[in-house]
Amino acid sequence: MNDINDQVRELWRNVDFRKMFTSRVVSNFGNGMTPIALAFGVLDLPGGNAGSLSIVTAAHMVPLVLFMVIGGVAADRFGRALLVGGTDLLGSIFVSISAIAFLMGFASVPLLAFNGFVFGVLNSLWYPAFTGLMPQIVETRLLQSANALVGMGANLALTLGAATAGILVAAFGSGWAILIDALSFFIAGCLVFSLRHLDRDAPTDEEKEVGIITQLKDGWVEFSSRRWIVIIVVSFAFFHPAFEGFIGVMAPVRAKEVLHGARDMGFMMAGWGFGGLLGTIAALRIHVKRPLLLAVGVMPTISLWIFSMAVPMPIWFLVGTAVIAGIAIDVMYANWLTTLQTYVPEEAMSRVGAYDAFGSLIFAPMGLFVAGPFTKWLGTQTALIVAGTVALVAASVPLLSREVRTLTRADQ
Repeated sequence: MNDINDQVRELWRNVDFRKMFTSRVVSNFGNGMTPIALAFGVLDLPGGNAGSLSIVTAAHMVPLVLFMVIGGVAADRFGRALLVGGTDLLGSIFVSISAIAFLMGFASVPLLAFNGFVFGVLNSLWYPAFTGLMPQIVETRLLQSANALVGMGANLALTLGAATAGILVAAFGSGWAILIDALSFFIAGCLVFSLRHLDRDAPTDEEKEVGIITQLKDGWVEFSSRRWIVIIVVSFAFFHPAFEGFIGVMAPVRAKEVLHGARDMGFMMAGWGFGGLLGTIAALRIHVKRPLLLAVGVMPTISLWIFSMAVPMPIWFLVGTAVIAGIAIDVMYANWLTTLQTYVPEEAMSRVGAYDAFGSLIFAPMGLFVAGPFTKWLGTQTALIVAGTVALVAASVPLLSREVRTLTRADQ
């Protein structure tokens, strides 16, 4: 316990870490608002339905997946803080446009889909850079504590943002909630942009001669040579379509059908964020010998939330299952990210993170595209049962691998 407290104090004395922490807290408050605001904003448009929501959400996910690997090369080649901060600042402009469209009454599915597409391109640059940024800020021995602390702050902010969004959207509509998200991106971008001194020096002439294809190949070797990474990524390629279709389309539609719409969706998303907070607290306090066994072992519990929405259970029960899902997601994320950061060379981390995200999310756009038509064709209840079953099976498969179950920590 004293070691953890000492690590927390050491991290907090690091000015760069405090900036990173603050940026994630501010940004995630806005991130907690927009999914609810955008979903119910689209559903409330003239003719808005599950199909419309599928188009808007998939428009963001497609470029995120397509350009993710290139984003990894860009981050390792040009600078992670530059890309994280710069894409947040640019993203705030397009989120503002969506907010103003709702406030001024000219929002439409094509406009929201276009803004989502651009934001997806920016996210494809942001995520690999963010994955590789923490090892530039703190020492290896502090990585799990650093990731967990950032996750705690981010999830607390997500919880507050989601709860606020449910009330704000129900009372005033979607525009104001999305505008707050735009402001959060701007503030976060300024904070991380100020960390550019952590970025690597400009490439040497020799490094400039190394082409993007060569860097991609080198990143692929680092990724594919670790069988435990490949097993988990392939399995989660099937988990994410089910979960993204659930969270992005099926859950809001079901909430509007049988619950109290944005308000109850806000309660569930707040529960998810609160669960994430509990999960990161657990990740901060508990450093297990076999991190992947814990990370993968908790993931099948997420399907309980999906199945409970199909029934549907009372809102208090649904919030409880959302809390469980949030715990699982963040226990998984903290242990997975720390394992990657300690087994993969720092100079290749963003490229490996990009392959990880690309492989894990490769079918996610398809899940979002088909979630709307699938829901309209079979009904929301049946669609939820199918999604829950796929998520349960996909999350359980990595546990069959002995390598996943027995991999031990490399940072002790």
